[in-house]
Amino acid sequence: PQPDGVVLWTRVEAIEGNNDYINVRVQISRQPGFAEIVLDEMLATTPASDHTLRLVVQGLEPDTTYFYRFIAGGDQSRLGRTRTAPAPTSERPTRFAFACCQNYEQAFYGAWARMLEDDLASPTDQQIDFVLFLGDFIYEVRGDRFDADMQNPKWLKGADGRERSMPPFPNGSKPWPSTSWNKNPGATNAVTLEDYRFLYRLYLSDANLQAARARWPFVRIWDDHEFTNNSWQSHDTYFDNGGTPAQRRKVAANQAWFEYIPALLTGMPGAGSVDLPDAVENQAHDFKFVDVQDTPYLGPQQDWVDPNIDNRAALASLTVYRTLRWGKTVELVLTDNRSYKSPPPHPPKIEGQALPAVDHVKVLDLGKTANEGDPPSTLPDTEIVNPRRLNPRGSVLGPQQKAWFKGVLKASDARWKIWANAFPALTVRLDLNNILFSGVKKSCLGIDGWNGYPSERAELMTFIRDQGVSNVVACAGDHHMHLAGLLVDDPDADTPGAVAVEFATAGISSEPVFPGAERASRTSSVFHSIVTYQSGDEAVENINLALIGGVGTAIARSWTGSSWISDLWWNAKVNPGLRYADTNANGYGVMSVNAGRIEAHLVTVQDPKKDFGPKGAPALRRAKFTLRAWRPGQAPELIGPTFQGKAPFPFG
Repeated sequence: PQPDGVVLWTRVEAIEGNNDYINVRVQISRQPGFAEIVLDEMLATTPASDHTLRLVVQGLEPDTTYFYRFIAGGDQSRLGRTRTAPAPTSERPTRFAFACCQNYEQAFYGAWARMLEDDLASPTDQQIDFVLFLGDFIYEVRGDRFDADMQNPKWLKGADGRERSMPPFPNGSKPWPSTSWNKNPGATNAVTLEDYRFLYRLYLSDANLQAARARWPFVRIWDDHEFTNNSWQSHDTYFDNGGTPAQRRKVAANQAWFEYIPALLTGMPGAGSVDLPDAVENQAHDFKFVDVQDTPYLGPQQDWVDPNIDNRAALASLTVYRTLRWGKTVELVLTDNRSYKSPPPHPPKIEGQALPAVDHVKVLDLGKTANEGDPPSTLPDTEIVNPRRLNPRGSVLGPQQKAWFKGVLKASDARWKIWANAFPALTVRLDLNNILFSGVKKSCLGIDGWNGYPSERAELMTFIRDQGVSNVVACAGDHHMHLAGLLVDDPDADTPGAVAVEFATAGISSEPVFPGAERASRTSSVFHSIVTYQSGDEAVENINLALIGGVGTAIARSWTGSSWISDLWWNAKVNPGLRYADTNANGYGVMSVNAGRIEAHLVTVQDPKKDFGPKGAPALRRAKFTLRAWRPGQAPELIGPTFQGKAPFPFG
């Protein structure tokens, strides 16, 4: 949404197999009955864009709800509803939802239906203005199911009896080998433009997702699965942590995203203030096809963006990092955490160290800048050669985007800077070093996200602190769990300083962290007790406690069942700033923002593998947080959580 316009989208499918131009009429009105039509135009879709239509509408009134419809032949689309942003000088509050991770095969989209039902039941001034989607709109894999036998699939069945199955790709990769590291042998992944288009068509066939897109404007970034799992730049990472050339896939994925995701890119205003509205120029631009080859990488030089000409051309085919202003209240800062990212700092495998050690990751991430430019030749406490001692420091944003990001935060005079952050910047570690006589080091729970790039994360948090940038709040996705907490300048300092706040949402339908961790830890009684234990007929999500209070606390609770005894082992330093973890969750977040405060809800819905029909999955719980605006030099104070419904362990 812009103050004077919006982007509308549809796709037409010819009933007689016409693969030529198809005429489409679009109408926009202020009323759902179309008594007063403000736009009535005939346009055409073409095979070149898979008969999708992106219409940039300008000349509209600010802060206004509009209705729209498309007509092709004798068919009419469902009624669409959208809205424009407030004028730049408006202090109007906003309420938006944030969501991510909607694997089509793994579960149903009851969370979208829940959001819709709640919004329809809300007073007009408390309804959602827009949806911020934080990535993984599609999953590029067929067979991404942990309970499926690919020779005899046990697909989910909807309330209408239909299977939620996924047909084969038009092209697709060869079936994944059983000897690979992935957990889904026999799965296949998208490789061509037609494969990615097929995925968007399939995902958008879901009635709940269609209804959500028809009710609200969406603001989107991508994460990895719009291209390839755990992606960085144009690398394919399924079977080799180093990656293999996939520049043609990257261009195909970018083109399909641009065709199916309505977004204003070229021509977006910059960021700044009312007096200097474009102080930081917009960098986003529409898709431009480039003919590339899958050629070997040359390796990092001055920075981690590979100088391979095909890699750089593929990345430049579409630029999506940008800002969006909502009056004087909110500056949405949307980053691209994948296209300019260096490979994760995977430590060599060490016996007994199942998860990456924090001190190893820090050394690898720093590269040749470690130890003030004198990097160690071996990893700490090992004789393993340091493989990154000659490499640049790791990066998520890349140098150009990082400079832009800092410039936006400093230049914007919006009361709140809302960072659309594809994966959480909150630290997510397990203090396994506190297990007596284990010899295991403090570990990162995954390094594909910011936990694998601690030096750049610290740089950004220090910039926010030193530049006096207040009221920075991140909305994040990717990790398949609800998280909330304070972002600190240095999580390893004796007294970390809080500089920002983050709310991370669980996925709409993708499998949460808890069931995966429960399966993976079954072979070790100690690790399994950290993840879960039985209390009557209930499997307790003990990993929530481990993330907030440390593994010693979690083990003590598992073995004794006593909160009094387990609290004696409490370690507040395991993940400084982390206030909330719900690892067995699917759902979304809703945030209400005015000049003085933010109220955020993290909504967990009931079992997404069950199709609850058009009324949506019931809400299992809503965790509420309150955050007051703070001035430069002050630290943010996060209040909550309080709960409506059943609180997760250990909060209940």
